[in-house]
Amino acid sequence: MGIYNRDYFRNDQRPWREGWLASGFKWIVAANIVVFVLQILVPDVTDLLDLSPLLVLHGQVWRLVTYAFCHDPHNPLHILFNMLFVVWFGATLEQMYGTREFVLFYFVGAFASGLAHLALALALKDPTPAIGASGAVMAIVALYTCHFPKHEVYLFLMLRVQIRFLVLIYVVFDLLPVLRALNGDGGSDGVAHAAHLGGLAFGFAYHYFGFRLDRGWEAIKRLQAPRIRLKRPPESVRLYEPSEEDHSENLDVKVDAILEKIQAHGEASLTDQEREVLRRASQRYKENLRNR
Repeated sequence: MGIYNRDYFRNDQRPWREGWLASGFKWIVAANIVVFVLQILVPDVTDLLDLSPLLVLHGQVWRLVTYAFCHDPHNPLHILFNMLFVVWFGATLEQMYGTREFVLFYFVGAFASGLAHLALALALKDPTPAIGASGAVMAIVALYTCHFPKHEVYLFLMLRVQIRFLVLIYVVFDLLPVLRALNGDGGSDGVAHAAHLGGLAFGFAYHYFGFRLDRGWEAIKRLQAPRIRLKRPPESVRLYEPSEEDHSENLDVKVDAILEKIQAHGEASLTDQEREVLRRASQRYKENLRNR
């Protein structure tokens, strides 16, 4: 079985190679850039979208996703490296899973990452807000690693290392500060380590359990309000009274004439009235067959 026939490699949802409009990962990059520019021009944008634990607890649950489109407006490298990871690894994953599945994966990865940060913030009673796509990016990196564990990347642009070892470094780098914080040892270094771990955990779980988010999306779309159905009348009740031209003999004559016309001039030569005669004849023949 070739790779293009496998369940996880699908091109039925407009693969990324078809251009900007069909590329989910490029839309994600574009959205992050737009929000970043808005953060610079309108500082209040960050306050409206960041992941504030207190505001989430007061019902502003959209922050569990919107924070992933915000970055530090004073540090362009923050958004630069996150978006480079989306391009480097997200393009391949989108080609494998399809545009809709990949975009859903990104959003759910951001949500899972946000939940992890919220959980740690509640445990530590720390109201510090979080911003950045790093958690969703870690989900992408984790899923990519599951498929291509021996893919080599350059650490610090110099040291070539397999991506599975790079992910292991990320896990250790993020896990130790979380454990120290839970133990009451040390202050915050300004990095949302729990969010990174939440994204990594979601990416690995997605692959291990074989999740497919677009299946759930299709199930939601199929949910519709109950429809009022009219009860069909009994077969013995006739709602249509045929006119004189619908008598069998007369109808048969008309049908024969129409069939001859079709044979001589083709079906396109029929008028709407002649097509209606054929429809009534077909209906009558079906009724006669049922009544036999």
